[in-house]
Amino acid sequence: MSKLTPEAELNDLRVAASALLTERDDLRATVEKLTVGAADELTAVKADVVAKDARIGELTAEVAALTEKVAALELTHVSAAKQAAEIVASTGTTPVAAEKQSEAPAMTVEQLKEQYAAMPAGAERVAFLQKHKAAILFGRLS
Repeated sequence: MSKLTPEAELNDLRVAASALLTERDDLRATVEKLTVGAADELTAVKADVVAKDARIGELTAEVAALTEKVAALELTHVSAAKQAAEIVASTGTTPVAAEKQSEAPAMTVEQLKEQYAAMPAGAERVAFLQKHKAAILFGRLS
């Protein structure tokens, strides 16, 4: 058994109980601070969500308005060619269709070199070389 007197043992138990009460109070204070902090943070987050929801509503309305505006503009859209034809017609002349330029088929570097080699010396060969210099001399099509 214990070698302490009942008064000493009672005193030790009181000290231990006091220490436990102090620890309990500290833990309660910590839990309360965390709870209040979490509640404040939750309130701030809720306010942020409400603000962002409002902004989303504004942007949605703005997108809808711009979509309507685009649709209205597309209804009144007139092509440049049509406008040009109307302007020409208003002056009393008839529009003439532009001639389509047919593009010559692209030649390979080898074909250009062969054509250059087959040409006789003269101004035409020099002009051809000047025009296709990158392909003939460096093997690059421009």
